[in-house]
Amino acid sequence: MSRPDNRVEYDIWYSSSNDLALDFIQDFMKLDKRLGEGALMTPRFVFWVCENCEDDFMQANCFGGGKYCATDSGNAKIPGSSIVLEDLRQMCIYKKSYAKPETRKLFWDYIKTVHSRCDQVLNEPCSINAHKEVAGLNWAET
Repeated sequence: MSRPDNRVEYDIWYSSSNDLALDFIQDFMKLDKRLGEGALMTPRFVFWVCENCEDDFMQANCFGGGKYCATDSGNAKIPGSSIVLEDLRQMCIYKKSYAKPETRKLFWDYIKTVHSRCDQVLNEPCSINAHKEVAGLNWAET
């Protein structure tokens, strides 16, 4: 396979509500640091379509009329809509920080912070606190 920029590209598929995935990402952060600019990681988030779901379900777990839904069957504390919003925040942080070698660690630092501080409830208040804790992140920009 051709690699015109001479680096390895890989994707990590996960949901911000999955503690095992966040454990993996936190561990993988060390490997990504060693790979440096020789690799490009892209986070991918798991959503599904549920356009014919009941209105109550859609209100709690979906956006876009059921085009983007998420749930965590193992954690009733967090509605799917909060999962989708956190996934979007993580993608925004990734896109803002990962392109530059000097700022790409912001993505990894944010993941580590929300994973250790949010106690299985990744919601807006927790994300705001994580933004305050990780130097270089700006809540308004995210």
